[in-house]
Amino acid sequence: MFVFWSARKKIDAGQIAFALLILFGSIHLGILVLNHYFIRCYGFDYSVYNFAFYDYAHCRISPCPFYLFPYDVTFLQDHFSLTLMFLSPLYWLVGPITGSYSLLIIQTCIVVCGGWAGYRFIQLKTGNLLLSIFTLVYYFILLGRYTAAAGDCNIVIIGAALVPIFLYYFEKGKFGIALLFFMFIIFNREDFSLWFLFIAVFMMIQYRHDAKRFKLSLLLFVLSIICFLFIFKIIIPALEDENKKYTLFNFAALGKTPAEALVFILKHPLKTFELLYINQTGSNYYDGIKQEFYLIFFVSGGLLLVLRPLYFIPFIPLLAKKMFNDEPIRWSFESFYWVECVSIMPILVFWGIATIKYENLKVPLGLLVCICTLWITLYEITKPAEKHLALLGDTKKFNFLNKQFYRAEDDLKGIYAAMKLIPDTAIVAASGKLSTHLALRKRIYYFPRVDDATYVFLLKKNDNWPISQGRVDTLVHELIFQKSWKVLADKKDFVLIHKE
Repeated sequence: MFVFWSARKKIDAGQIAFALLILFGSIHLGILVLNHYFIRCYGFDYSVYNFAFYDYAHCRISPCPFYLFPYDVTFLQDHFSLTLMFLSPLYWLVGPITGSYSLLIIQTCIVVCGGWAGYRFIQLKTGNLLLSIFTLVYYFILLGRYTAAAGDCNIVIIGAALVPIFLYYFEKGKFGIALLFFMFIIFNREDFSLWFLFIAVFMMIQYRHDAKRFKLSLLLFVLSIICFLFIFKIIIPALEDENKKYTLFNFAALGKTPAEALVFILKHPLKTFELLYINQTGSNYYDGIKQEFYLIFFVSGGLLLVLRPLYFIPFIPLLAKKMFNDEPIRWSFESFYWVECVSIMPILVFWGIATIKYENLKVPLGLLVCICTLWITLYEITKPAEKHLALLGDTKKFNFLNKQFYRAEDDLKGIYAAMKLIPDTAIVAASGKLSTHLALRKRIYYFPRVDDATYVFLLKKNDNWPISQGRVDTLVHELIFQKSWKVLADKKDFVLIHKE
């Protein structure tokens, strides 16, 4: 088999890689598209993203009506990110065709490009085409690629997928292109500059014998520090007002502020290390979540990174951010809370494998990593909900192997027919899952906020957050009994009313 591979590798490697990109890209896009079509995407965050995407495309920075804190808060005040601004011209290119599916498609294209870059990086670095193919497969079968679908669309998923592209162009010597991706990544989210500090340190060590790349890595290290200070000392304070302060430093176990956290880490290194694996909430309900994540991480190739400390450096801020956080769901493998690890693991794991002295071990070890990763991924996405330690438990948004994934819980025909009754220019108040389809407009509200909306469109079950279903029913009845409101559709699964 290997002789046959060697004889045809110049033809087959590119063809196999292309076929794998099409296959896995179709699977991952299909998961996201079907979730949206079956009304399974959440108002938080996908309605927020669609509204910001539309808003930026129309050269506005408007208050986002989906936030539950004071309503005149913009997307930028919640997360400092320029990603949707950079992507907003695509609204005019693909939006007329793909509508509210646009960001899901764009995100998947970027993720696929990240997989391609990892494949090309290992091919360029090692010349071992089998390891390159394994890198590509590994990128797409990691569990975090699938659990990220629970979060629909997110700037973390997009930004993390760009890191392999940056590394590829840096290795290829296309430093101008690499710098452009570096800047895009840095301004993808406020904390990415901190992550890149560690990536730059890794690169400085890795390229210490390459004078040009070492100097450029040092430059990126300095730029990361400057950007980090610029974002947190100038930009974020400038965006704050009486309605919104920066509230995403959620590390109470370390301190109330970054300065207090740094002092705690320096004074209590053992206690800090302990926080990486203990449940700091005081509630036994969250026991085992961190350990479960580490088990999945190690089985999926993370053990090789631990055994080769140099390649573990970029993961230090990612694991610290996860495990020191106050919210237990962030400790887990669920949603997109470890997608940064997933995006960079393929390059680092297989780069580490390529440095092994024994040539005959490289391909078998790469194959073993892929087999173990595939096993743990299949096991976790098909595991019954009651056996999940983590908090979401429900795998219905990413278990595409279950026939239930391909079935809608609501009357799709009726919902989409009712949706067509709402003009694109109308002001709408909608429940969370429905709002994801309607957010590409100038004005829309997250029910129970109605204000000056002329249409109210709600699912009758499993979409009432943040209030009770009984409260939703009461508010709807109050609107219906007002003379100015008319019922356009009142079915088992949904209700649509219009203010005349």
